[in-house]
Amino acid sequence: MVQLLGINCEKEIEMDFAFKGSAAASGRNPDGWGYGYFKNEKWMIFKEPFEEDIFELKDFQLNFPTNFFSNNLISHIRFASKGIKTIENTHPFELELHERNWAFAHSGHLRIYKHVLRYSEGIAPKGETDSEEVFCTILTETKNLGYLPKDKEIALNIEKTSKELAKEGGMNFLLSNGEFLFAYYSGYKSLYYTELRPPFNKNIVGEDNQLWFTLFTKNLDVQISIIASEPIIPDVDWRELNINELYTFRDGKRTKFLI
Repeated sequence: MVQLLGINCEKEIEMDFAFKGSAAASGRNPDGWGYGYFKNEKWMIFKEPFEEDIFELKDFQLNFPTNFFSNNLISHIRFASKGIKTIENTHPFELELHERNWAFAHSGHLRIYKHVLRYSEGIAPKGETDSEEVFCTILTETKNLGYLPKDKEIALNIEKTSKELAKEGGMNFLLSNGEFLFAYYSGYKSLYYTELRPPFNKNIVGEDNQLWFTLFTKNLDVQISIIASEPIIPDVDWRELNINELYTFRDGKRTKFLI
């Protein structure tokens, strides 16, 4: 099951995306799901928590807008470990920093971690999840770098903060400001990525038992990177992320700031 999914493209492309109402492979139904795509310098986020009985509807699909043009997408399927089923506790989360909008989704559960949390004015959780607390801590540390730090400084700082938080439990996440897509894997379950390069003679389709998407790439000259909890597209080269290493993607390819 693809609990985390991120798509980063060289330029805006047409995408089609939807969640499906089938149960997880484990037999447990999700507690909520959501996705966001970057458009006109801001995140368009759609998310919804729900109760078990919603899956009694056959072939259920959430009534989200599904067709759009974007260069970045983040989606998340929630299995709650902390916080009740509310929209405030459903991913992705969004915050503004230095006149840029950031989106974040997290998979995993932190244990004794309150001592490493740090918030600043305007950056504080609205819900009850450890995921949003992690997001606020990462952005607070980014804010502490000062106004408009260099891209490499931001990446190094995110990795440092993430390593500290990962000592307290599962810390897989996707984070994006609409230009870069950051991915981090703490060793909890799995997280993979693939880089797809033109030419494309057909559209790219990904699907599992809970979501599907189409990237309209036929005859399109554009690079694309996809990060997912499990390989979701067949017959492409998937690589598992290194543990406790921040990966950065820009313009559809991995950008090695930290090497």
